[in-house]
Amino acid sequence: MKRILSISLTALALAPCCVGTITAEAEDSARVFVTIADENGKLALAQAEVAVTDIDGDGALTLCDALYAAHEANYPGGAAAGFASSEGPFGKQLDQLWGAENGTGYGYYVNHTSAMSLGDPISDGDYVAAFVYTDTTAWSDSYCWFDCNTAEISETESITLTLSAAGYDENWNPISLPVSGAVITINGEKTEYITDENGSAAIRFESADSYLISAVSDTQILVPPVCKIAVSAQETTTTLTTPADTETTTSTAQTAPTTSDRGIGAYFSAAAVLSGIALISRKRKHETN
Repeated sequence: MKRILSISLTALALAPCCVGTITAEAEDSARVFVTIADENGKLALAQAEVAVTDIDGDGALTLCDALYAAHEANYPGGAAAGFASSEGPFGKQLDQLWGAENGTGYGYYVNHTSAMSLGDPISDGDYVAAFVYTDTTAWSDSYCWFDCNTAEISETESITLTLSAAGYDENWNPISLPVSGAVITINGEKTEYITDENGSAAIRFESADSYLISAVSDTQILVPPVCKIAVSAQETTTTLTTPADTETTTSTAQTAPTTSDRGIGAYFSAAAVLSGIALISRKRKHETN
């Protein structure tokens, strides 16, 4: 009840400033970077650049538009074969992701912040991530991310990456947790690099090239994080792109049994606050199914 009350009060505080956001003129198109982990926990897309338009004609660019466009451009047979959504009582919901029909066993994030529904807005340059839960009993898949999305370094440099996972504290407040003991993978291959107690690992590359960095763990199920690194033969100024917002919401994945990543929308108006309590109750009931 404390958690529900906290969420409801937060939504009430945000409501006056969010009403204007809802009515603001929508962008015509956006360029986003989409990462998808499939039903086997493997990366199907890793920061694939996707051009997004208002495909469903609702007057806004949303997470639904981004995932639809990502499937249309990259999934065999297009979005019709691998992606499905529907309108539920609390907004758009995901019914199929990368060909997997897994009930409501999905998670979806924008800039490493848990999305409330597929109706959440997206903007140019956003990083979108979606995954199919592999643990459909305890829902223990942990969404995690590195402290930078991309980096450009030279052969003479090493780079330290820090891996965090979304979780809750003892009062169900959303927090970021360091992921220790995770093995860093480079282009899909395990390396000798292991994250320390702070979730950090210093990595050096043997030659100039482009590298896809991720991580795996023997002690928890990690939703594959992604960092793309370009290594130059010439000494260059290190350039990083960092997550726009690493603050998690109440529907994030966690090391304890997780949710299906639905909750109170950041853009709820004051009139929707009371329905937020019903939504959270439904969400917690849904987690036990």
